[in-house]
Amino acid sequence: MRRRKSITITLFVFVLAYVLAIHPVPVAQALEGPEIKIGVAVCITGHGANVGKREAIGAQAAVDVINAQGGVNGVPLKLYIEDTASNPQEAVNAVRKLAGDHKVLGIVGPHYSSVGETTFPLGNQLRIIQIAVASSKPGLAAANRPYAFRNTLTEDKIAGAVVREFKKRYGIQKVAIITDIKDAVSRSVGTKVLPPAFKGQGIEVMTGDKPVTYQTNDTQFRAQITKLKAMNPDGVGMGALGPDALNIITEARRQGMKQPFMSTAPIMEGEVPELGGKAVLGTFSGTIWHLSMVTPASKKFVEAYKNRAKTMYTSKYTETPDYYPVNAYDAVFMIVEGIKAMCVSNSAGDLQMDRDKLMYYMAALRDFNGVASRGFNCVGDGVKDVHVFEIKGGHWVPIKK
Repeated sequence: MRRRKSITITLFVFVLAYVLAIHPVPVAQALEGPEIKIGVAVCITGHGANVGKREAIGAQAAVDVINAQGGVNGVPLKLYIEDTASNPQEAVNAVRKLAGDHKVLGIVGPHYSSVGETTFPLGNQLRIIQIAVASSKPGLAAANRPYAFRNTLTEDKIAGAVVREFKKRYGIQKVAIITDIKDAVSRSVGTKVLPPAFKGQGIEVMTGDKPVTYQTNDTQFRAQITKLKAMNPDGVGMGALGPDALNIITEARRQGMKQPFMSTAPIMEGEVPELGGKAVLGTFSGTIWHLSMVTPASKKFVEAYKNRAKTMYTSKYTETPDYYPVNAYDAVFMIVEGIKAMCVSNSAGDLQMDRDKLMYYMAALRDFNGVASRGFNCVGDGVKDVHVFEIKGGHWVPIKK
């Protein structure tokens, strides 16, 4: 099976190189039509509604910036948003509507890997790109070449960077792992991502293949922390979302544990530093972007996001961006860059040709200069920098390397 997948990927790359080689370098041309249509398929309702709304705001913020500068060769962008409702079947309907009814050039989304497992094959059938903004299940884009792309990093890439810095700071030789067994991402981090990341750094995993477990939104962690304390590890790895991570560390300090804790991007959602106080100081995590980053591109994104959030899906859960809307923002700019570079005509009669041009462009994109995006690798996964953070002074602070 692996050999067959390798042959398929190699053949795709060869065909891509051949197609790009026989086409001359595109020259800018006038675009047809009154607007350029870009689709967004994210969860506006359902259990992922808040993050999906932030992603939609991020995409619209990019459209706002581009249109304020004259659109693309004078033609404005228009965003068409369809709700996946945090549900794979609803996501299929959303993609069909965007591709068939709205006739968009490309789609930003979906969010979840479980949704991508249904919409990516459909995108291949419809021959339209989808640029997922959060899906991090390893191998998903590779299994759905050539129209599936993911502008995100799989959690194993983030974990490796965090573990290296965690070991360097605290001299970690042995760890214990506690993980959620209900939330899919947390479970994957705790059972599939962290163990090899620790072992790869020569760190003993004391819990072996049986981590200490709990379920999302548990309110009591006394028994789990008692087990961890008895093991006496040098540090603790967590497969957790932010609220649960906060409760775990708080209970550990109550029981007298002084060891440091770490995890990956999901614990940076929420207000762990602000609510945890002294208990969470020194906790490590990592992500591709955080609000504390102050590059010019980041500042521009934050300003555009906050301006748009005043009038779109307004709530306390959408006021402040995290890295998901950054991925959506960058994805829109990627599509626009592809439109310009590949001489997309935006003519109704050239719709499929234009969609194919964007697919070829994304497949070869390695040097994009986004807020937190560099392009895609040979199997369609995002190329990004990992930033490691620690909690210091009530905030997530980047670790200087």
